[in-house]
Amino acid sequence: MSGEQAREPNLPWVSRRDLARETGPKLSAPFRVAAVGDLISPQPLKRADPRFAFFGERIRAADVGLANMESSLVDMAGNDMAIAGTAAPFSLGEAIRDMGFTMMSRANNHTFDCGAAGMVSTDAALDRLGITHAGTGPNLQEARKARFRETPKGRVGLVSVYSLADTGHFGPAYARTEATSRIGGLGGAPGINPLHLTAYNIVAPDDLKRLHDIATATYGPRPGAWRPATDTTPARLRFFDQWYQAGDDPGSIHYEMASADRDGLLDSIRNGKIYADFLIVAIHSHQATRFDPTGAFGDVRGLKEPVEHYAPDFLVEFAHAAIDAGADMFVSHGVHALAGVEIYRSRPIFYGLSNFIFQCGLQLGPSYDVLANWNRKSELEHPACHEAVLAEADFEDGLLREVRLYPADLGGGARPLSQMGIPLVPEPEQAERILHDLAQYSRPYGTEIEIQEGVGTIRT
Repeated sequence: MSGEQAREPNLPWVSRRDLARETGPKLSAPFRVAAVGDLISPQPLKRADPRFAFFGERIRAADVGLANMESSLVDMAGNDMAIAGTAAPFSLGEAIRDMGFTMMSRANNHTFDCGAAGMVSTDAALDRLGITHAGTGPNLQEARKARFRETPKGRVGLVSVYSLADTGHFGPAYARTEATSRIGGLGGAPGINPLHLTAYNIVAPDDLKRLHDIATATYGPRPGAWRPATDTTPARLRFFDQWYQAGDDPGSIHYEMASADRDGLLDSIRNGKIYADFLIVAIHSHQATRFDPTGAFGDVRGLKEPVEHYAPDFLVEFAHAAIDAGADMFVSHGVHALAGVEIYRSRPIFYGLSNFIFQCGLQLGPSYDVLANWNRKSELEHPACHEAVLAEADFEDGLLREVRLYPADLGGGARPLSQMGIPLVPEPEQAERILHDLAQYSRPYGTEIEIQEGVGTIRT
């Protein structure tokens, strides 16, 4: 038998699988996903308030309840880990499970708050609770791959990723949190699934020439330098560890994804969808479209002035590519503010669900003075950080039919610190405003949100 015959057996029941079919819509039964943004709490929440209980009822009614887990579940009494403010007892996991959450994205900037041991402890706790999680692992291959959950209606996959720019508050400092590849028995460090970005600050062409002239006058030419200076202004210039590029919108930021990460992630999404009947991609992303030089977090959309409610260029590109590769739903969080909703090829893209449980005010700090610690983080009290939505996405025959958006009020400065960050159904006037704002953020993506009785609806 020749090699060609071995590869192409002449058997009537053997056929080549069609990639488009394997990565396309598969579910036939009606299917619902309830999704929220970030969960950060030092203690389990068990409130009888019906305004809080409402959200648990909606999440439990869905086939999948999804959130981003930023707390670390650890043994608070007997551990030697570097406990940070996001550390929580195992009972927090039980409370999250009881609220109805069944899947958790884990690739984010708080995954290593208690070190690698804290990451492992949290993942093990979620395993014991029966909560499917993705985005972390003992090496990059494990962190990048999809994780699966069986439901009565089909198998659901989840890919979780964290985007890191090469500059900024959540860039190089978080390199230690990244998982690395393991080849055979060599290498491989535990960590999160990264998507590396290069950020280019857009400046006017004349300003790029000025920067080039300053760089040349200050640092070159140098005798014996291996990289010769040039009198020609380049299209892009690296100066003081920042990239600059000439463009029509000075002050904006253009991002480019590392091709190896992008391609590896799309392979993971594609393969994950082949194994699953429904696939969700969740990304934790802080990147802003413009830099605020006056802010403590000038490159984080929800912590700068003005707060940004629109996605940076790479995020739109990646969301579309993920759906083209087989994702049925794309969720972004980490910006600490709401952003628009897009419907792309009959699949929903949520560019920012904001926070959901956000009790960051009770984090430990450099002193035992809780208020002093909080005052160091006062930007987290911005009203935009404390308005959110619970998104319900209903699918039929594997395609989106309707999205319902339930606003949530996390309190902010209007509540005592002990009650801040707990989601409650807002008063009607606030609910209407939150939804009207979200409708405004969604229009650039061609999405219209109907608002009625405090609920937003997107119909396809």
